[in-house]
Amino acid sequence: MLRKPLRYFWIGAVLLIPWFGSAGSLSDSLELTLNQAISVALEQHSDVRKGALDLQLAELELEAAWARATIPSVELQIKPPNLAFDGFSGELQGSLAFGLSLPWGTDSQLSGSLGVAWDSLNGRWQLPDWAIVFSQKLDFSRLDAGSEELETKQQAVEDEQLALEKTRNAVVLEIVEAYTNLLTEEARLDQAERDLDQAQATMTQAEELVEEGLKGETSLLEARLDVLDAQIAFDERQSSHTTQKESFVRAVLGINEEVELVPLELPVERLKTAAIELLNQEDFVTTAIFQASDVQKAQRRVEEAKETLQTTRLAVLPDLRFEAGLDEQGLRVGWTIAFDLFSPDRRQAIDIAETNLALAEAQIEAARKQVKDRILNQQATLRQAINNLERLPLEQEKWMLEKKVKQAKYEAGTLSAEDWKAFQEDKEAFDVTADDRVASLLLSYLAYRDIFGMDLDWEDWLR
Repeated sequence: MLRKPLRYFWIGAVLLIPWFGSAGSLSDSLELTLNQAISVALEQHSDVRKGALDLQLAELELEAAWARATIPSVELQIKPPNLAFDGFSGELQGSLAFGLSLPWGTDSQLSGSLGVAWDSLNGRWQLPDWAIVFSQKLDFSRLDAGSEELETKQQAVEDEQLALEKTRNAVVLEIVEAYTNLLTEEARLDQAERDLDQAQATMTQAEELVEEGLKGETSLLEARLDVLDAQIAFDERQSSHTTQKESFVRAVLGINEEVELVPLELPVERLKTAAIELLNQEDFVTTAIFQASDVQKAQRRVEEAKETLQTTRLAVLPDLRFEAGLDEQGLRVGWTIAFDLFSPDRRQAIDIAETNLALAEAQIEAARKQVKDRILNQQATLRQAINNLERLPLEQEKWMLEKKVKQAKYEAGTLSAEDWKAFQEDKEAFDVTADDRVASLLLSYLAYRDIFGMDLDWEDWLR
């Protein structure tokens, strides 16, 4: 059974208790891991809640359809005795009737009636008439009409289950991306703070050299400008990071507490091996295209169009109604055949059904192409993430050697201070984003699993 809405609150509360208990006071920061962020988001995200309710509604509608298909419905009609004036010989007449609609075939019904009348001559009640009748109607153009609703409702449940799973996966990917982006922003903020500290230290050194007469006022002004630039950059970075972080915490946790994000510690080699193994499963692509929800929906539209065409063509067949009854006069059996001799739009209805079938068949190819393109694009993204991570040691070595060369040139006076500063900024930017490659691999790997309809298994990577 699906979880009730109230349970979302309690699960979220249980997840938050360790943080508040360890915080000590409201001024302390709460540590938030990516695993915890995903768990809380899955419990309270509005799209996940809506998907769960949609699934619950589909399951209830399926239960109702099963009830209609398997349990008879009963109708009881009571007509109390009433005064009927036949001249002035007033007689009291009434009836008791019931109807039983049976879940058999297209249209089945069992009915019974019992007449009640007052015999004014003898002064007593009489049962002048009674009857029990069973009728069965067969529509030869829709002999499976009784099972159509069940199939439709069952398919609706499966569609909602798939939609809920895709929604949950989308939330996981969204949180992973937002969390890792915030970690990158924090790294940039730390770098901006270090740049500010360095600029302030340089300005202090410049002040000392000016006082000693070793440098002029211009060098001091330049140092102060560098401090202002670093301060402005730090303030901008801090403001942007604070805004993004507060927005993320409110969206994920629904609280306004100060939260400390915990850096990721991913099993890089194991993750890379798993990604490569997944890429090597070439048969997954063909299977995924066939099993994709868009392709399956297009295939169902084809089947529905075929059934509609068949029903339209068979509309010329007659309806047969069989009836058997028992009353005070004995047993009676009869049957009726109804022909639809002429329908002015029958030819057009068949043409429309044939055109809808051709359109549905054409849409399958379009759906397959779209799914294949999405898979290949995500496949290329995952390959790129693996290549970027494998290339990282070479790039790190290149930056290290280049730093030695640039520093030697700067100390020898053949490299200007501006060029040396620009190089340092570029290297710092590279160092900050180097860790992003691991997070990018995780995100690409999870997205690739998602496109195959596989369990993301994110808990295994974030333990």
